[in-house]
Amino acid sequence: MASSADIERWLIEATPAVVGGFVHRIWRTDSSWDLLARHHEQGDPEERALRRAVLEAALPSAYARCVAMTPAAAQADDKKLKKRWAKDRHPFLGLLRKHLVGARITGLEQVEGERIVLLRAELSPEQAASEDVPRRPVLVIELLGRNGNLILAHEDDPDATGPLILGSLYAGKAKRPFERGLPYKAPPRRDPKQPPVPTIAVDVEPDPETLPLGAAVREQLRDAEREALASSRLASLTSAARKALSRSEGIAHKLEQQLAEVGKADGYEAEGDLIKANLGAIKKGMSSIEVTDYSSGEGVVVELKLDPQKDALENMKSRYKRAKKLRKGEASVLQRQGETDAQLAELGELLAELEALDPEDGDALDRLEAALRKRGALPKEQAKKQKQQVNQGPRSFLTKEGHEVLVGRSDDENDKLTMRIARGNDLFFHVAGCPGSHVILRVDKKRPPNHESLVDAAALAVHYSKARQRGKVDVHYTPRKWVKKPKGAKAGLVQISNFKTVRAGGEPERLERLFATLGRDEEDE
Repeated sequence: MASSADIERWLIEATPAVVGGFVHRIWRTDSSWDLLARHHEQGDPEERALRRAVLEAALPSAYARCVAMTPAAAQADDKKLKKRWAKDRHPFLGLLRKHLVGARITGLEQVEGERIVLLRAELSPEQAASEDVPRRPVLVIELLGRNGNLILAHEDDPDATGPLILGSLYAGKAKRPFERGLPYKAPPRRDPKQPPVPTIAVDVEPDPETLPLGAAVREQLRDAEREALASSRLASLTSAARKALSRSEGIAHKLEQQLAEVGKADGYEAEGDLIKANLGAIKKGMSSIEVTDYSSGEGVVVELKLDPQKDALENMKSRYKRAKKLRKGEASVLQRQGETDAQLAELGELLAELEALDPEDGDALDRLEAALRKRGALPKEQAKKQKQQVNQGPRSFLTKEGHEVLVGRSDDENDKLTMRIARGNDLFFHVAGCPGSHVILRVDKKRPPNHESLVDAAALAVHYSKARQRGKVDVHYTPRKWVKKPKGAKAGLVQISNFKTVRAGGEPERLERLFATLGRDEEDE
């Protein structure tokens, strides 16, 4: 775990790298929360970007860190990752983006002697007013082991006893309140038994320009995390192999008992023969009888136990039946015994290999896991179920005037929307000569849509078409009753007549307003 001395070293490098920059993007990975800061010419975010740095905060206790690194080291420009991060709808991530993106970082400092870092930022008056957010947000990064947390606060109230909380990643760590509006208070300080010393990447010197320390810290801690995961996996596989071996040994013991029972078949048959020879002397209700056995050549008196509920014939038949059943099962027991012996040998070899294995040998772990799964030591992998596509219905938007706009999601849904859902006087929109979704503007006879509503619907038609990058284009619209589907035409193909044209597209502010009215929590695709 990082000490306060480690954090002090990290900030020597990270503070010059991010302070003065503007927060451009925020995202989270499987193990960290990352913030991309950009420095611009003349400190103006509208000017050319001069330098970029990523501030990474990770909370898991053994791998906690707050370091700066280059965008390349953080994979900040990976297109696939950027697309996935942009779709992340984590509530606290949304809160961070709302209050920090576009803000200028004014400070990055450590609470003295503590494993707590404060990132201070400031929005322009115009930004704060347009977003209706405080001007001076503060991100508190608590690297406190199992009680690690991220808290977003602000310092706009000069009379407050501390930054006022806006929200937190974890609502109540260590019985501390994090309700919105309460002043942030650091946990009680604990004096260490010994002065803290750096322990992570101590051989790397901080450099705010190239950021080698942040990259080294991240790599060392991530290596430790991977090694721990690998060791944990090796331990779980070894445990599974030992349990399977123990189960097989138990089965082998039971099979030996069953095989010993098979050896009693001759005895049961001999008792049946004795009962057969003395049928006249045995009466129903008798629990035993003494008879003379001449099978050895000499007469030997033996006592036979009887079932008093059965007569002599039934007692005889039960002995023969038991002997036959035991002999019939002997082959099966011997076969299972051979299979179990082979299983014991294989599991013993696998266990020995696991106990001698390097935890970081991923290929060997994969191979041994598959072998254990094949031998029943691990559950069989379930086949991945194919996701069934849910018919969500058309997207639903509201124009500025309050009229509903419906947008189809697929060719089949376009057909359903236009030919079955839309009413005769509803307006149909489609970009001229370009494939795209069908768009229907609902028309209320008592309150016909104005020109602004027409442009809103046309803008959605452009956005959900192949022309979305062209700027303003022609969009045809006509009442639904003038839309026809040719006989035998493929899904989504229609013909329109008596149409009018409106130009739309290239207005991000209009689209942003429309997407804020989406009827469901959807992603702009």
